[in-house]
Amino acid sequence: FRLAVLPVTIPPLRERPEDIAWLLDRFLENAVSRSDVRIRGFSALAEEAALAHPWPGNVRELRNRVERAVALSTSEWIMPCDLFPDSAARTVSASFAPLADVRDAAERRQIERALEETGGQIAKAAGLLAISRTTLWEKMTRFGLVEGPRSES
Repeated sequence: FRLAVLPVTIPPLRERPEDIAWLLDRFLENAVSRSDVRIRGFSALAEEAALAHPWPGNVRELRNRVERAVALSTSEWIMPCDLFPDSAARTVSASFAPLADVRDAAERRQIERALEETGGQIAKAAGLLAISRTTLWEKMTRFGLVEGPRSES
């Protein structure tokens, strides 16, 4: 038996950006079918972030990021911060962003400002934002702003 008759070279994912959107969709379908979450798809900004990423881990990294995003997402749409939680502040150029993405970004910035103003005290930050502590905590979790033990004071 001869197996190495015709070598096939598959270029790295960073050299095949046209494959990224297709792979995102396939991995999303697969991950959603194995879980009980309801995710409609990727936001436009998440797709742009995926296209801009260099993918040093190649296809396996892409699959792992999609599976993690599905497992941890609190929204119907996968956002850039779901795919790249380590660089949630990453800026992606977009001529027009979906309203949900713009709203989420504005909420995140305002929450960060309130937390900075109050020294991380959730109750005081919630008061500044005129929302309940529970709502603030849920939004902080959604936006990846939860780092350590919860401070209620």
